Amino acid sequence: MMQPATLQKRRLRWGLFILALLAPLQAAAIESAVEIEARRAYPARDDDAASTLHIIGTTEASVMDGLVQAYRARYPKVAVIYDQATSRAVFDAVEGNVDVDGSTYDLAISSAMDLQIKLVNDGRAREHRSVATARLPRWATWRDRIFGFTREPAVIIYNTEAFRDIPVPQSRFELANLLRRAPELFERRIATYDPEVSGLGYLFATQDSLQSDTYWRLMEIFGNLSARMSCCSSEMLDQVASGEIALAYNVLGSYAQVWRDGGAPIGIVLPRDYTLLMLRTALIPLASDNVGAAGDFIDFLVSEDGARVIRHEAYLSPVLPEGDDGTLLPVRLGPGLLVFLDALKRRAFLSEWASAVAERR
Repeated sequence: MMQPATLQKRRLRWGLFILALLAPLQAAAIESAVEIEARRAYPARDDDAASTLHIIGTTEASVMDGLVQAYRARYPKVAVIYDQATSRAVFDAVEGNVDVDGSTYDLAISSAMDLQIKLVNDGRAREHRSVATARLPRWATWRDRIFGFTREPAVIIYNTEAFRDIPVPQSRFELANLLRRAPELFERRIATYDPEVSGLGYLFATQDSLQSDTYWRLMEIFGNLSARMSCCSSEMLDQVASGEIALAYNVLGSYAQVWRDGGAPIGIVLPRDYTLLMLRTALIPLASDNVGAAGDFIDFLVSEDGARVIRHEAYLSPVLPEGDDGTLLPVRLGPGLLVFLDALKRRAFLSEWASAVAERR
């Protein structure tokens, strides 16, 4: 027989679920096993809903809106709940088989490719095969369990007013030289991700370190200039747009483009030495209760129709079609991403990063 305390907890969780369906939640923290930042609920277009697809993702809810709406047009009997969360929260939700309502998620979307790969490697994702996923290039899928659907550059952004009389650096080498020549212009006025708190920031930092020693020289200069360490691209974009800082390194180019198109005084540089391409990925958690709908959503994301929505409504760059990327360097999905998730390797990397940056600030 169910104990009163247990029954009360279940009723409380159910009440939270109903509340979420009635209106979007904008919450920095919710009393739950998983902390979510925002929620959007989409009732089925057909009044007699056949199922609910529960998604957790790092992509901003406003960016996902067009994709969810297009999916619902195809599958009117499916209701959708989208929870926006940090990459660590997405990982924890899948690993722990729990969400804000005490149930399980059906789809996990994240920009932290390494954490997603770990979930697959640890047996936390379901296999999914279809005609649509078979079209993906090898670097955009792994073991038929994780699927890239966007490719987005890590860029340098700058305040156009701050650079009115300064040549804009087009490579890491030029950026390092500029910061050395004019430190008085950039003291406390540059920013980058804090890899200790940001999953995506850690991914960019580790991948940067594999490509060139210039990354470490840049971080030392950033430390000497008391650079700001940020949690996310949106924070850095806000600071650059306001003129609070002059330049930010390794910002998501897709978000920067939206801000610039909206009139923000932001310039964007794709470094010509190389530009990392992050893949936004999707996987079906092992504990999913709605595997069919989750698979349909993945197929839509990588379809031609999905690519059009991604490009024209979400303002991101779809994985397909492939093209001549020049200096664009995709971060490939695969076991290589697990290297820096090893506890000892991570501790060593962050220690080296701290000695280059944090201890100089």
